[in-house]
Amino acid sequence: MTGKFITLEGIEGSGKSTSLKDITAILDECSIKYITTKEPGGGPLGSDLRSMLLNKDSKISSEVELLLMMADRKDHIDNLVIPNLKKGIWVLSDRYLDSTYAYQGGGREIDTSVIDRLVDILKLPQPDLTFLFDLPPEAALERAIQRSALDRFESEPIDFHTRIRNAYIQLAKNNKRRFKIIDSSKDFDGVKEQVVKIMSQFLND
Repeated sequence: MTGKFITLEGIEGSGKSTSLKDITAILDECSIKYITTKEPGGGPLGSDLRSMLLNKDSKISSEVELLLMMADRKDHIDNLVIPNLKKGIWVLSDRYLDSTYAYQGGGREIDTSVIDRLVDILKLPQPDLTFLFDLPPEAALERAIQRSALDRFESEPIDFHTRIRNAYIQLAKNNKRRFKIIDSSKDFDGVKEQVVKIMSQFLND
């Protein structure tokens, strides 16, 4: 039996990392084997690409950024995600393909047909379940500032993050079966309650 592929999406500071721990705790209780990973940077080439993409001093165009993201993703999928899924091991990824539609498509305003074409060429699989942690950009960035120094994406102006959020919401509307929206404006317990409910439903389907 193949494993399940679960992704966590959202703008910076939306609470993905905290909720990842809640999801793994549920899988532990069910004795389900899993791995956790992230993008960019989850594959063998990941650390160098992640550093380049997140470094505020990197001078790269939107198109180069897109291609680097896709190169990192293909490496990640081929060397980590697919091999584990084939073994029946679940894969939980902090960001995946929807991030590109949101950040490069929405934020950088690259035509989504360009992204669609790359997805087809690279034969990138769809997740089984995607959590979208939704939060107003102002609140999300305030959390990000409190957490650590801002990276290249976090340092972009507020309208960039607003476009990203809008793109995510549109993706969720277009993929209602796969996407589950989490209201991240709630406190830790409120967010956890939503995550646990969705995971319980998913495991029982």
